Amino acid sequence: MNKSFKLQSLNSIYLSLTSCKINMKTLKLVSFITICFFLLSANKNIDDHYRCLPCGQDCDKTVFTKPGKCPSCHMDLVKSSSITFKSIDPSLICAYIKSHPKTILLDVRTKEEFEGKASPNFGTLKNAINIPIQELQDRVSEINAYKNREIIVFCSHSHRSPRAAHLLTQNSFKQVKNMSGGMSVMVDKNCKK
Repeated sequence: MNKSFKLQSLNSIYLSLTSCKINMKTLKLVSFITICFFLLSANKNIDDHYRCLPCGQDCDKTVFTKPGKCPSCHMDLVKSSSITFKSIDPSLICAYIKSHPKTILLDVRTKEEFEGKASPNFGTLKNAINIPIQELQDRVSEINAYKNREIIVFCSHSHRSPRAAHLLTQNSFKQVKNMSGGMSVMVDKNCKK
């Protein structure tokens, strides 16, 4: 039931009750109960829903009603409210970095991918820090100094970086963005190493 329908229903109930001959105490009680019901049902928020730990696949958008494992990617289901990072399009990255030079760039691919020794070689961004997603939980203290700085996390196809972005936000990093699509779809070479 949407909010405008609920408000119309609330108004209808109120008008019907005021046109009847009932005492003011009863009217106040019914109004109070109706308003409480409305607030409680409207307050059923995002905390009641779960999504898979971001994996960069379509199942990231699926909403579940209880914790468990994602049936598609088998990642843990986490509260939707815990997924707070934003996304940035690869076509905007170079211009964004130029206008925000203090942004930290975190490449969560393997060392071989970061160094261009893996095939295919998608390159990396200039001044990027490399901490592979497999090591990030154990090495997050290495970047603790950047908790209040903006961080853009990326990988090759945006399958690993959403997980890394979630991990960072869960470790009190405040301004985390995931590069959607990853290095594989990046066309602008001006900020690539």
